[in-house]
Amino acid sequence: MIDRLRRIIPIIAILLLPLTVYAVFFESGQDTANYSEVSITESDNWNTYRNDVRHQGIAPPDSTVGSGLEPEWRTKRLNWREYGASKSSPAVDDENLYIGLDTWSLVAVDRVTGLKKWRFTTRFSKNGIHGSPTIDPSRGYVYIGGYDGRLYAVDCETGKRVWGSNLGDFIGSSPTLYNGTVYIGVEMKEPAGYIVGVDADTGEEVFRSDKFGNHPHSTPTIDPDSGVIFIGENDGYLHCYWMGNQTERWRFKTGGDIKTTASVSDGMAYITSWDGSLYSINITTGISRWSFSTRTSSMSSPTVNAESGLIYFGDHAGYVYAVNSSNGDKVWKFRTGDSILSSPTLVKSTDTVIIGSNDGNVYLLDAVSSELKQKIPLLSGLSGVPVAVGDHLYVFDNLGYLYSFRMG
Repeated sequence: MIDRLRRIIPIIAILLLPLTVYAVFFESGQDTANYSEVSITESDNWNTYRNDVRHQGIAPPDSTVGSGLEPEWRTKRLNWREYGASKSSPAVDDENLYIGLDTWSLVAVDRVTGLKKWRFTTRFSKNGIHGSPTIDPSRGYVYIGGYDGRLYAVDCETGKRVWGSNLGDFIGSSPTLYNGTVYIGVEMKEPAGYIVGVDADTGEEVFRSDKFGNHPHSTPTIDPDSGVIFIGENDGYLHCYWMGNQTERWRFKTGGDIKTTASVSDGMAYITSWDGSLYSINITTGISRWSFSTRTSSMSSPTVNAESGLIYFGDHAGYVYAVNSSNGDKVWKFRTGDSILSSPTLVKSTDTVIIGSNDGNVYLLDAVSSELKQKIPLLSGLSGVPVAVGDHLYVFDNLGYLYSFRMG
């Protein structure tokens, strides 16, 4: 009898899967919980993961987000599972937020109403979409990769597919658009992977790195000053490639998996690793200038403020750190109530560091002193990136609720 149940239970689970997904797609009640009247003012947009190709984690210069945020709306639940990996983070233009879902879809959500405008669905895959979208304003496209191994270009207005390129077995990375080429990390079953670049107009492949020894989960980072592109992978290497001739410039070995995305500033690349360290690596030589150890794994990509010389990141012990970029000394640390998978966003105009924790809160900290400015409760933890645009903050929590907050 027990053996028979063991055979039947997986079958029942498969049969119930469509009903579970249906319940998420068509949750009963209103599509959006509204808390206040919504007001959107013209501001710079957030077009790509961590806001630019250097992935420094800096909000647009006209962002005014600090303490005093109040809720505007919250969508119904859009995802259907929680993972140990980070969820998609929103990209934002004048009218919409774009977000990837583990239900195999990219959706556009109206910034005023919080309602879905359209849904684009990829081929079926186990994990759907975990990467973040990239908006291409000049072409009117939004790019997204899926765990079906394809990179897609979708029309921002209609949600219709423009092209789709089959690049490998899986994609958990986010696309990076630079000079008409869309770069993304691609995974193969072996395990192995590549950086792949495709033409933004056609989806035709124009760049492919050498094969890596494991999966690249991080997003490609570009340093326009030196003409190189970086990506980390699960065997602990940070790879640096010339974009021009597609050859490897150097690779740097850490002591653990690299799940995070590199940040570049003033000739240096910064990366965290599951070995518990933050590294500062010279872009020219590939040699580490210093490392700072928390003795705890990190999946939080570093945020770099070149003006103040501070670097911010979180770790699995639930601490947020500020580190001196010159020598790797700790400046301060702040403890949250659970592990941190989220990457911080810095709003320079208000000296505010914003980061999510698995304790179910978003923290707004003083960038200089670590003083708590505001703590915002969510319905679950936040593993993605908080997105600060104008006087708004947008977050997408681990259960799949998308929130809009505005300065009061």
